Amino acid sequence: LRVIKGPRTQLNWPSHVAIHEARGEIFVANDSDDSVLVFRVTDSGDVAPTRAIKGPRTAIKNPTGISVDAANGELWVASMGNYAITVFPLTASGDVAPLRTIRGGPAGGEAQMIGNPGAVGYDRKRQEILVPN
Repeated sequence: LRVIKGPRTQLNWPSHVAIHEARGEIFVANDSDDSVLVFRVTDSGDVAPTRAIKGPRTAIKNPTGISVDAANGELWVASMGNYAITVFPLTASGDVAPLRTIRGGPAGGEAQMIGNPGAVGYDRKRQEILVPN
């Protein structure tokens, strides 16, 4: 139905998407740009994102997985580049610090358990965070 592509999109190796239907937004884990880009579900063509989560304070490094927790108003981002999962408000924009971080080891150190998280999800029935490693 629609394709989002071109230089204005800032897409650089998009690796995963999540949709928040009520907000009408598409969240894109933008691997090679260390960012999360947000588009409208109606966007098409060479369009700029409505906002981006990017910068050193975000702790996003090679994001490969993303999940929307609509019930809690949160966005979960799995980063292979620093062995971490970061959680942001759904409305986050710019170089913002995450609400919280789950790591596989100390910041700047080697991962002990979360090596290369490729995605992140939430099982509401069991109230568990799911991360394939």
